[in-house]
Amino acid sequence: LTNGLIINPAYAGSRGALSANISYRKQWARIQGAPQFQNISLHSPINRKEKVSLGLLAEYNTFGVTKEIGIYGFYAYNISLGHGRLSMGLKGGIDLSNTNYNELDLIDPNDPLFMGSSSYTLPNIGAGLYYYTDKIFVGLSVPSILSYRRDEADQFTVHPDYNLLKTYISTGALITFSEGFKVKPSVLLRYSLSEPLEIDLNTNLIIADIFWIGGSYRVAEKAAVALLDLQVTPQLKIGYSYDYQAGHLNKYTSGTHEISLRYEFEFSVSAASPRYF
Repeated sequence: LTNGLIINPAYAGSRGALSANISYRKQWARIQGAPQFQNISLHSPINRKEKVSLGLLAEYNTFGVTKEIGIYGFYAYNISLGHGRLSMGLKGGIDLSNTNYNELDLIDPNDPLFMGSSSYTLPNIGAGLYYYTDKIFVGLSVPSILSYRRDEADQFTVHPDYNLLKTYISTGALITFSEGFKVKPSVLLRYSLSEPLEIDLNTNLIIADIFWIGGSYRVAEKAAVALLDLQVTPQLKIGYSYDYQAGHLNKYTSGTHEISLRYEFEFSVSAASPRYF
């Protein structure tokens, strides 16, 4: 909801300006070793016609005794189609992972399967389509096409597996009641052959183009999300979200917290592109 580049490479440049995003997410507070996600991204059209866009994304994720880093570059090309634009995007980069078994509390400290560490540095690619006007958007993407497999020698190799491909489908609209009050409903679907269908149902109330008050419900995770974004200036936006676990995790965690910041540099790029998606 705050940075479409994370799930769809074709989102690059769709803001119509050099857009910088930073976010930090602490999953399932109070649970030791629960995931934490951090990312920083830049993306922008490279000329006034806004046909070609480039982007960069760096991610740092931790969970348990595993640390992961992802560094990716993005390329998107878009064309005018009907009342909007169709963007076609590609993503390429590397995934780095390290699991340090020495940090585990083991029943048997001499267990040879849990000694030392396990790591890899391997490539990954992604692709997507994104169509948007000033009223609607529709996206289709596979952010990570490649998967990895560990052999008996504890070595990782690239191993494409179509059963593990996760496809993202997103769509939403902007409903304008007045200049001071707008509503942006949206839906996100995540599907793979190896996992159940995941659905996010989202709504944002936009007041005076300054306050974004929203809610989301993740059906598979049974999590209700409250969101508050503040458009401090036309260029700076600050956001906070809180996830309440409605399922079995509720008794163990105080929820999930995420903060985000977006700043857009409009030094040379046209501001004609929609800004609500």
